Amino acid sequence: MESNEIVAATSAKNGVERPDEELIAAYRETGQQDALDTLVRRHVGRVRSMIAQMVLSEADADDLTQEVFLRAVRGLPGFRGRARFSTWLYRIAMNVARSFIRTKRTSAADTWHALAGTVDPRSVPAEDNAMARELQARISEAMAALPPALRAAIVLTAVQGLEAKEAAKVQGCSTALFYWRLHKARKVLKKRLGKFTELKE
Repeated sequence: MESNEIVAATSAKNGVERPDEELIAAYRETGQQDALDTLVRRHVGRVRSMIAQMVLSEADADDLTQEVFLRAVRGLPGFRGRARFSTWLYRIAMNVARSFIRTKRTSAADTWHALAGTVDPRSVPAEDNAMARELQARISEAMAALPPALRAAIVLTAVQGLEAKEAAKVQGCSTALFYWRLHKARKVLKKRLGKFTELKE
């Protein structure tokens, strides 16, 4: 049995998750489809969420997510590990999203759930539902009005929970520039959302 197959068998037996780097090596060296499938399963949910939040369209998110992973698989032979695999993958996702935004005008009417969707209408009194729906609509409009780079700053930090340094790597910019984008995005959203939110500068 090959060494990486031994590692895979041992990891599976012990219930230990194989790191991304190990899965990538297994796929590149021996073409292990299981390794690639595990990589996709591990990251597909977050990538799809990021795509949907960027393009403001649930309807387009699946096709764009598929495109992200097709590009990632084609690019794996050239992946050198200078950044974490997740950072590299999210950078591809952002590039796909930006290309889509440039070529298709996204409707502000599409639902953007990442911030407003944290409130389940069934869990609040009926009289609050109208306020929740209005908040959701306002957030959709405000996010749609942001340029892609500013929208990405909000999605990566406020929604995906990345630290600024990591988010800057995903966007391919300096940390200082990312902070400026985040500050600008928050300022615009605060102005547009007004009474509905208290975004800190």
